[in-house]
Formats: sequence, C-alpha cells, structure tokens
Amino acid sequence: MRAVCLLIPWARVDHRARIVTELGDIFEPGSPHGPVYAVLVQHPRSSLADIAQRLGAAEHLVADSLDVLCELRAAVRIESPEHEPVWDAYAPESLSEAEARRRQQEISRMHAVAARLSETYRSVRRSARDDGVVVPVYERLEMLADFEELQVGARTCVKRVEREAHLGDSERARQLVQLERARIGAGIRYQTMYKDTFYQDQERLQHALSANGGSAQARTLPDPPFTLLISDDERACLVLHADERRPDPMALRISGSPTLELLIRTFDVLWAMAAPISLNPVAEGLDDRDRAILTMMSLGATDDTIARRLGMSRRTVVRRTARLLERLGASTRFQAGVQAGRRGWL
Repeated sequence: MRAVCLLIPWARVDHRARIVTELGDIFEPGSPHGPVYAVLVQHPRSSLADIAQRLGAAEHLVADSLDVLCELRAAVRIESPEHEPVWDAYAPESLSEAEARRRQQEISRMHAVAARLSETYRSVRRSARDDGVVVPVYERLEMLADFEELQVGARTCVKRVEREAHLGDSERARQLVQLERARIGAGIRYQTMYKDTFYQDQERLQHALSANGGSAQARTLPDPPFTLLISDDERACLVLHADERRPDPMALRISGSPTLELLIRTFDVLWAMAAPISLNPVAEGLDDRDRAILTMMSLGATDDTIARRLGMSRRTVVRRTARLLERLGASTRFQAGVQAGRRGWL
C-alpha cells in the first residue's frame, strides 16, 4: 500500500525548507521531509530512485530530504552489495523518545535560568509597589498578597505553575483555594501546572479534579522549574525562594517587559509538554485498536490511512482520534504520541 507514504501531496511541499529545527517535525502534517521518512518506514532499504518513484518527485529533491533525515539521525545511508546506496529509517519510537529527552533537557535549562534570576536581581533596590516593570519582593506576606491581588484583578485568564505545595500557612492556603474557586465561578480561565507529587496530597488532588473542566484546566510536570502566577498575560509574580532568612528577594513582581514575555512563552512551552491530571493516570479503557491508532498517529498517518490499515470507517477513526487527543491533552498527533509514551500506553 502506498497510502502511508503520501501523507501530504508532494507538489504542495516547500522543498526550499532544507532545515528541520526539531526531530518531531518529520511527524507533523505539512513536513517537507516527513513523506520521505514515511516511505523508508514502509519500504526499508530503498534506493533514491525507488523513493522518488513512490512519491512522484524529482530525485534531487528527495536527495535533499535524505540528507536532512540523516543529519537528524532519523535515517541512515547504507552501501548495498551492488554498490548502489540505499536508505533505511530508524525506529519511530526511538525518535520520539529522543525528542522527549531533548524537551526534558529544555525544562532543565529553564529551571537553571529561573534559579539564576535570584542572583541577577540581587542588586535591584527595594521599590515602591508598581514602581518599575520588575520589582523585588522581600516579604512572604507581600508575596502572598501579590498572588491574591493578581487573581482578584484578572479579567480573563490566570496561568499558574505550582512547584511548592504551599507558600504560606494552611489557613492562607485554604483562602487561596477559595479565591481560585470563586474566580473560576466568575468565568476566569485557569491553567494550572502541578508537580507530579501532588497526587500524594488527596486534598489538593480533589480540589484540582473538582475545578478541572470548563474554564479551568490542570496538568502535571515531573519537576516544574519555578512557582509562577500570570494574570491576563499582563502581570506576573515569579517566586525565587520561600526562605525568609535569606536577604535576597523572595519573588519578583513583573509587568510589561521582555522578562514577562519570556515567562509567558516559557509557560506555553511547559503547558504543551505537561500531562493532564487524572484520577487514574494509566491507559484504562485503551484497547488494541486505540494503541494502533496512537502508533499510526505518531507516524503522521492521516485518518483515511488509519481507517484503511485497520479496516475501520473514517468516522470511527475521527471519533476515536478526537477522544485520544482529549484524554492526552494533546493538540497535535505527534504530541499525543509523546504523551502516550510518557504514560506507558505504547
């Protein structure tokens, strides 16, 4: 079958795009080099002429894509006994694992940058409230007041990363939970990321599950790099540490600035990599066909291709695909494959 190879019409690919910035790009719809990789997955040890014939493409364009795939270590050139080179694909699951490791390294680097922010701003003098775009906060009560004020003043959305379980005493923590519930009830959209260990705290878990859905969403990360709250993408409070015995700032109050833009972009990257919370974060209810669909999704197969390969109707595939994307909290097929691999579903 040639269907898997023809993930996108070759004529509509921009063959001038020689560089793929991320390994995961070859699984994305519209990838300039994904169709060549898909041919190698289905037809190992293919020659340049064979690949070009299967795609109906010029050999020099296919050769460019093969060079890129070899640079990314997604494919390998092999000298055949007939002295005509052939190419083969590396296993898709090994590529997705490599991409997941690369993204985890990005999180670690973000964590290191967040730690250095403390030293970067040691020399910033104490400032009056809202005097400047980056203001150090030295007192715990002032920091907690910022967390409250940012939520109370939010008009549309709150983005939050929770690294520490509690920044204040238990009573203050309960007040913040009540405030969050009230703001969600008022229609404010919340996106919250917790550390994976929050599953061990039944009270916090039940709160997150009860608030999850509608205008509130919650996800988890193995090791969030910092505690952060962003209000309406206009103001933020970044917690540097929670030790009152240290002389440096406990937090930074940040408004419109390049620093705020960096934090917003960092949050969005972390959110895309985080896993949605679940009472039972395992593959409950996942049958063999769902696993087959996830595997083919991670390869970039279309709904029509999946339907033909598995002998299912296209409508059934579309329904199952949508359900799997929702369960995994993924917006793309490759992202769904990575999330499924992280959870041990594949």
